[in-house]
Amino acid sequence: MYKYHKFAKYNNMKTICKNNYFILIPIIILNIISLLYLFKTPYFTKQFIYIILSLIFLLIASKINYKFIHKYSKYFYLISIILLIIVLLVGKEIKGSKAWLHLYKLSIQPSEITKLTLSIYLIYLVSKHKSLLYIILMTVLPSILTFLEPDTGAVIIYLIIFLSILSYLKINKKVILTLISIFIIFFSIHLSLYFVNKDLLINIYGPKIFYRLDRLVSFQNLDNIQNTNSLISIGAHKLLYIPENHNDFIFASLISKYNILIFITILLSYLLIFFYYLNRINKKNNVSNLINSIILNTLLFQVFYNILMNLSLLPIIGIPLPFLSYGGSYLLTLYILIGLSINLNINPNKRMD
Repeated sequence: MYKYHKFAKYNNMKTICKNNYFILIPIIILNIISLLYLFKTPYFTKQFIYIILSLIFLLIASKINYKFIHKYSKYFYLISIILLIIVLLVGKEIKGSKAWLHLYKLSIQPSEITKLTLSIYLIYLVSKHKSLLYIILMTVLPSILTFLEPDTGAVIIYLIIFLSILSYLKINKKVILTLISIFIIFFSIHLSLYFVNKDLLINIYGPKIFYRLDRLVSFQNLDNIQNTNSLISIGAHKLLYIPENHNDFIFASLISKYNILIFITILLSYLLIFFYYLNRINKKNNVSNLINSIILNTLLFQVFYNILMNLSLLPIIGIPLPFLSYGGSYLLTLYILIGLSINLNINPNKRMD
């Protein structure tokens, strides 16, 4: 009898999650928590506007004809590449990174927009049966430009997007082993240069490469104010000074400010989002599965990495906590991607070819 009730509850949850707009419930809950934390801060009004605009674009994306997006995906991709180049040339450097384009009072982060355009363009390339080498090149190009900003977190997301579609391609195991070998060799060469010839490393990447390495070392030594104060804030249930406490470290800030109910609400909201997408992914060769896999994998990575980063268990690389962290570009692109997934979930059997 117990097993029957347990199975019945699971089926009920599965039935509820079948509603394509169910995803909005946990998203809005997380949005409200974010606004509660930012209330009476300079970021509240902007975050409120970002959330409203993002939800509007989500609804638009859920209704738009996906054939239009599919057809012009290469132009959207090209625009994001141009923006990445422009930000490197004329972008204002903030905290050691050239990642934002400023237009009057509006700030645009091209690396965030690229997460959306890269996703839809790679799906397009798969549908057109383009070669793996071409797909890799289209992923590497924005990765190099974003790495130069530097924005390591975004580069990792690009890699996750690439790996998400890779599982749907028929690839020879030898090719996969070759790719892994190339990555290991590339990493080994750079690690060797760090210990043997640092001047050459500076000539290739500039002095900023050591800023990133210092962040990794400070993480290992627990010698970073963000890591240290984040961990103490969570443990002591009292918020200390944490730079970016409204952004990358909003998890530690929320846990230190509010009670355990907020933590449980956040956890359950993310679990509902994960369950929603897990319930929609299968091995069928269609656009819906690809976009759902991309969203699920990127959200899983961002949520777990951000929380572990707040707990000083992983280095700081600039990973926002989805739906909670302050920011316009990342919210807008994420919501559009989710809107497109709703669009395709309504007609999940639409094939890529």
